[in-house]
Amino acid sequence: MRAPPALCLALCLGALTARAGMRLPLLGEGQGAEAVAAAFVAEADALSHEAPLVGTLEVETPAALTAELPDLRDRLRGFAVVEAFPAGRTEADGRARAAWRLRLTPGPEGPWRLMPFVITLRDARTGATRQALTHATLFPEPPPLPEAEGSPECDPAPQWVAPGWRTFGLWALWALLAAAALAALWPLLRRARRALRERTLSPEERARLELGRLLAEGLLAQGRVKRFYYGLTGVVRRYFERAHALRATRQTTQEFLAGLAAEPSVGQDSRDALAAFLAAADRVKFAGVAGSAAEAEAAAGAARALIEADAERLRGLAPDAPAQGGA
Repeated sequence: MRAPPALCLALCLGALTARAGMRLPLLGEGQGAEAVAAAFVAEADALSHEAPLVGTLEVETPAALTAELPDLRDRLRGFAVVEAFPAGRTEADGRARAAWRLRLTPGPEGPWRLMPFVITLRDARTGATRQALTHATLFPEPPPLPEAEGSPECDPAPQWVAPGWRTFGLWALWALLAAAALAALWPLLRRARRALRERTLSPEERARLELGRLLAEGLLAQGRVKRFYYGLTGVVRRYFERAHALRATRQTTQEFLAGLAAEPSVGQDSRDALAAFLAAADRVKFAGVAGSAAEAEAAAGAARALIEADAERLRGLAPDAPAQGGA
């Protein structure tokens, strides 16, 4: 007994529909034997986050044309391309069908779509080419991901991890370098601190400090009398320059005394005593006179008395006197 034709046709269509799965048209242009069509055919009916989507991109053309596809990885949205390779070309009844297999992993967020791309059609007889543009195709959305339940698998609380020997070695190296740098800079820091503190002292106090430092060097015990006189005259000259706002560090003795003579804040007795002191010191420094240690100690006493007398005179001046402390 034969089945009715209508029943056979319905059964065939049902079987084809069941096998087709997901079919998304991409292109359809031309009619009849010159028509060009493209579609994406998947084995599954819908997307799933639990399994990749395996499908075939089919391009149907006249037998004289060959189809070429671009790289589709940058045209897919919401997918990670696992595999993409040609699956062959078949011809029948003057028509050709080229296929490309795709294996896609849907991402967690959409939209999941295939953006428009260009299919290059090449005529095997003439070598001429033309291009066909597909349209965007939207895939059906997959079911939502299940919500996570229960407590997290990892404890977000930070855990202390003991450093290794390499870390301890680096710390020790940095500590040694810091200690070496501090030891090298410590004398400079002390000198800078001392200089800063001395700048706040009065000219008389600074002169006393410098004189005490000169005597502590022990130059007279070493027989370096000439070097002692150089230091002693430097102390006296710096005192008068600071106390009377002068700038004469590079002047000769005569120029220095001439500058002091023009200063009304310097008394005549101080000028006379200073001239005698500098003249005696210049004989040792420049005239080759060999001064003794006793004479040098007496000169140090004369320098101290000269500084104290001038400082006492400045303290007794009226407030409108031109004298002022140097920096």
